[in-house]
Amino acid sequence: MLRYSLAVVLVFFSMLVAAKETPDPARDILVTFDNTSATSTSAGMGAPYLHRKRYSIAQKVRRDAAAIQKEYALEEIERWPIGSLSVYCFVYRVPEGADRKSILVSLNADVRVDSAQALQQFETSVTNADSYNDTYANLQYGLDVLDIAAAHQTTQGAGVRVAIIDSNIDKNHEDLVGRVVRVQEFLAKGQADDRIHGTAVASVIGARSNNALGMVGIAPEAILELYVSCWSGGEDKPALCDTFSLLKAMDAVLGDPPHVLNLSLRGPYDPLLERLIEKAVDAGVVVVAAGLPGTNPDDGFPSSMQRVLGVGVTPPQGSLTEHPSDAIFAPGSRIIVALPAGNYDFRSGSSLAAAHVSGVVALLLSIQPESSLDTISSILRQSQDDDVRSMVSINACDALNLAGSAQRCGD
Repeated sequence: MLRYSLAVVLVFFSMLVAAKETPDPARDILVTFDNTSATSTSAGMGAPYLHRKRYSIAQKVRRDAAAIQKEYALEEIERWPIGSLSVYCFVYRVPEGADRKSILVSLNADVRVDSAQALQQFETSVTNADSYNDTYANLQYGLDVLDIAAAHQTTQGAGVRVAIIDSNIDKNHEDLVGRVVRVQEFLAKGQADDRIHGTAVASVIGARSNNALGMVGIAPEAILELYVSCWSGGEDKPALCDTFSLLKAMDAVLGDPPHVLNLSLRGPYDPLLERLIEKAVDAGVVVVAAGLPGTNPDDGFPSSMQRVLGVGVTPPQGSLTEHPSDAIFAPGSRIIVALPAGNYDFRSGSSLAAAHVSGVVALLLSIQPESSLDTISSILRQSQDDDVRSMVSINACDALNLAGSAQRCGD
């Protein structure tokens, strides 16, 4: 019983001390006293204390500190020896309403005092990228290029459905758990599963934000839907799709048209696919595809379609002074992405540039759901032209302002 009572007293006392030691930058001061007359002893022989000394407080310091505390009506908060300076430091709190500056002037003029100063407050120079606590947000240069942190103050794409026709994904990845609400598979039996490309694309569009994990999606509150139509092309090779698998996926998409369709793929002109993509556009779907329009006709479809937003990779800084009037660019070089089994890595390609644009389109549609394809296309290109940086890319914050956001982005 005695041991229990003693423990309670100690806990209560430690709580009082902890509360008392809470710093108050407006009232606390540090006062040091010359402690050279104090003796020092070994603090113990075990590591890491082998070479440390325990400095006692000199009797004169005790007397002077007690007198100073009483004369200036100070409250002692904490004290400790600074052995390398041979001083003993006291943290005092000045009385409520007292003039701390005047007290410090008087203390520094007092012969008993070594030094006296205000308790300063410092901030570290390292911060989370744009207020995100996600582990790799500081590695996502695309967030800066697109001005995503500012855009997310206005919208994160809630309520907008983004369909992705791609390879499979890792639905259990920490940044994608619960993010994909619909998965339909259209692969022929025997085709090898590929979860790399689809996982990467989905993470750029809609990875969770501020979950203290991984990366930040461009539209982290958008509704993601996946139509699995591509399979593994072999080790270190792109995923593959064919007309038949893509037609089945497009037909399913048309059964319940989303707001945005991401096609991070490209190939030769295909008239059947063109017809279905045109039907999707007629149904109000904004189709985003990998690759700039006007590229090689044998490898530039469907981005070559007039009513599809074809996206190219933002060129290296300063390497492009002019670009076609209908060109849309977004980050696509060394983009950090989610990969299966909880992994992350850097990937490059117009597939990722397209994913960035699909995410920004979702942000736009969340504030202006009735926007036409022509309006969205114009806004994206104007946001790219209005950007004063030498890097050619759309800008999500500028785009939201151009769309007439009620809450002006960036203010």
